[in-house]
Amino acid sequence: MKNLNTLLLCAALIASGTVCAQPTAPAAPLQTLGLQAHNMVGEPFVHTALKGKVAIVFFWSTSCAVCRDSLPELRANLAGWRDKPFALVTVNVDAKASDWLAYESILSKTKMPPKTLYALRQDEGRPVPPKLPLTLLVNAQGKVVARFEGRLAPEAWDGVADLMP
Repeated sequence: MKNLNTLLLCAALIASGTVCAQPTAPAAPLQTLGLQAHNMVGEPFVHTALKGKVAIVFFWSTSCAVCRDSLPELRANLAGWRDKPFALVTVNVDAKASDWLAYESILSKTKMPPKTLYALRQDEGRPVPPKLPLTLLVNAQGKVVARFEGRLAPEAWDGVADLMP
């Protein structure tokens, strides 16, 4: 039933002229999340922090309006999953780390980040996704099970619910 509702929602959005994010299937077999990133104080991201958790990994840039508009929704949903084994990983891909740090500094003055939010910056030299925002759904075993390009897709949140124990 969820898939039918999602298809109907996408059809309505497309009919209204709004682009609906379409999932792109992960490569088979499922790929492990190969994220190389650091937090704001330069500490490397440790993948074991996600062990046993379903995660949304969201690649974004401060220059991407759609990306910035998606961050409040991501944080709101994170708050809704706070009692579940769920984590949100936001991965900034700005060319200059100073742009990301300035944005996060402004945000931190108005909002406290939840404990299961990992705000990271992708390591330099790593390929930037060709289309932002990019959302990955990662299962509790650390495997990417779905990939969504463009606006946050309702299917991503349906996927989180489906993967929860």
